Amino acid sequence: MKRIFLVISLIIIGLSVKAQDGEYHVRIHGNERGIVLDAPVSSIDSMYVNLDATSPIKVRTINNLYSFGFNEVDSLTFPWIPASTGDIVYINYNGTTAEVINPYPVTEVIVTISEAKVSITSLSSQNITYCLSGTANPGRFAIESTTTPTIKLNGVNLTNPTGKAMDLTCDMGVILEFADGTTNSLSDGSESDKKAALMSNSDLLVQGNGTLNVTSLVKHPIKVKGICTINSGNFVITSNVDDVNGLSADSTLVINGGSFNITMTGADDNCIKADRELTINGGTFVINNSGNTSKGIKSDSDITITGGDISITSSGATVITDYDPSYCTAIKGDANVIISGGNIDINLPTSNNGGKGISCEGDMTISGDNTIHIETHGDGATYTASSGTDTYSSSCLRAEGNMQILSGNITLSSTGKAGKGIKVGKKNGNTYTGTYTQGNPDGTGPTLTISTTGAQVGSGGGGWPPGPGGGGSSTRSSAKAIKVGGIATVYGGTTTVTTTQSGAEGLESKTQINIEGGQHYFKCYDDCINSSGKIFFNGGVTVCFSNGNDAVDSNAGQAGAITIGNGVAFAYTTKGSPEEGFDCDNNNYIRITGTGIGISAGGSQGGGGWPGGGGGSGGTITNPAQGYKFYTSSYSFQAGRYYTLSNTSGAGGTNMVTFSFESNCSSTLALITATGMVSGSTYYVKYGTAAPTDATTAFHGLYLGGTSSASTQAFSFTAQ
Repeated sequence: MKRIFLVISLIIIGLSVKAQDGEYHVRIHGNERGIVLDAPVSSIDSMYVNLDATSPIKVRTINNLYSFGFNEVDSLTFPWIPASTGDIVYINYNGTTAEVINPYPVTEVIVTISEAKVSITSLSSQNITYCLSGTANPGRFAIESTTTPTIKLNGVNLTNPTGKAMDLTCDMGVILEFADGTTNSLSDGSESDKKAALMSNSDLLVQGNGTLNVTSLVKHPIKVKGICTINSGNFVITSNVDDVNGLSADSTLVINGGSFNITMTGADDNCIKADRELTINGGTFVINNSGNTSKGIKSDSDITITGGDISITSSGATVITDYDPSYCTAIKGDANVIISGGNIDINLPTSNNGGKGISCEGDMTISGDNTIHIETHGDGATYTASSGTDTYSSSCLRAEGNMQILSGNITLSSTGKAGKGIKVGKKNGNTYTGTYTQGNPDGTGPTLTISTTGAQVGSGGGGWPPGPGGGGSSTRSSAKAIKVGGIATVYGGTTTVTTTQSGAEGLESKTQINIEGGQHYFKCYDDCINSSGKIFFNGGVTVCFSNGNDAVDSNAGQAGAITIGNGVAFAYTTKGSPEEGFDCDNNNYIRITGTGIGISAGGSQGGGGWPGGGGGSGGTITNPAQGYKFYTSSYSFQAGRYYTLSNTSGAGGTNMVTFSFESNCSSTLALITATGMVSGSTYYVKYGTAAPTDATTAFHGLYLGGTSSASTQAFSFTAQ
């Protein structure tokens, strides 16, 4: 043995020349521990071994003395380490083996290799870079470090059938970097007893412009037990396992960039999941979650989206467990959802019956420059709840707390039975909560387009009043464009709402509706605007056209049920009696408090209404701020004609307001009030075939200002 090491010593002397492009290293390989010593030849002072196999092998370097048991050593090698290696540790996988090039002393970086499973323990005070390349199956990379290492994936493909492909445990966090232009793959296997294909047991920062494919056959593809921050990188994540998370963090998850293609097919899966706050500032996302009750993006706390392009298809079904439905949702926040930028495109196909596009248990705020497009196609249904029969249905936007939509370009479509465009608040006993705010006090706001085409679900009568004899039923649910529990306040923006089925209303509040500004068009089968409380038109321009019910309906049952302030409201129904343009159960409840414009046309209740009182034969408005008229004579307004309210007969005169109808409207009760009308003065409604020229406002058949060519008199009246 002494002779062997004498020969080795001579070899070391011969290899001790250090060149600019690198130098030879001495590597002692352990039987089970992999490389137990890696040191430059130039640093070796002496090597010693006794003939007694029980004695240690000793290697003295310039700075240290190492001792190894004789039976612990397998072999010695003398690799050439290029100078470019610098302070990088290279791990190269080759089928079922792995080679580690380690420029650090074994006391600082301890490497253990078992076939192609590499484990590293770093005791160094430096932040070391580990560069992984090659393919191995079975293969594994694990590291424990007291500092912040960088794990650089440089074309590495690891599959570990019995556990994690990558396991990172670093006290000060870890940086995961994808080398530019490379494709990397990690996968667990069907025999894995671990929790992830890629596991970081501490904070993780991801960067680089390469690609990482992660496949999970047993549990989570990527799990971070700490804060996860992703600045860049391309992720392709797939799993068909139930109740797992594609990309998850036990703490905060922040995504600043990168691309994410995530497909999860298991029940209860979450494609992206954070136990605390989840923030998306950028990146491109293509997400498909098809498992029952699965989620595309999920946070147990707040979700904040300031940028990025997000496309989600959520096709899983609703499941009833212990009388409680659970839904397949595209974006779900257990607290608040805040969206101030980005482009979001969500599709819930027919298989997703009852799912939600974007949903939160707290408040939802949408502002900034954003584009949101959401479609839901699945049918709602009845189910057995703990208190009896109840219903569920899909919603494009759903907030159990309050909702603010302050800006953006938002398109919502629901084709399934009882589907909702926007649903806000919830019912607690006999009290409704959840306020809805649209736009800003200066009149600016979102461009909001909502359509529903779904029929009702459930059984029992409809109509009013609810309860015995009235035909109401708590087991019937209808499609709604905007459904609000608390007060709905519309400050601004442009709204376009269409509904086509029985019971499908445009804007409904169980408490009160205030329209303060903006331009809003409702074309609905049922009520365009409906409130259990009062409705105020204090600003803006609102056009309501119903072909199956009232245009505007307040069930407040008291003075001020419908108020025309300084707003403009044009409301008509083509259904005929007993449906009205403005229905508040008694025309005496209407108030005119400003200098706005109110035009309604439709049928008459003929003295009916609920409860008691009747509005069909006209009425008297208390202390109106301007003149008005309840026109109770029968008149048929014709589509294609432009009707002008003027202070003179024949051609000319002041164009106080011009209005036209999309369909013929046979009216037996009309309310007319306009800026400048004076009680006791005579006014004329005349028509022509051309819209006013140079109108200051032209909006869905309502024209303000400009010159009208109308000259044929329809009718005249004396203002009340």
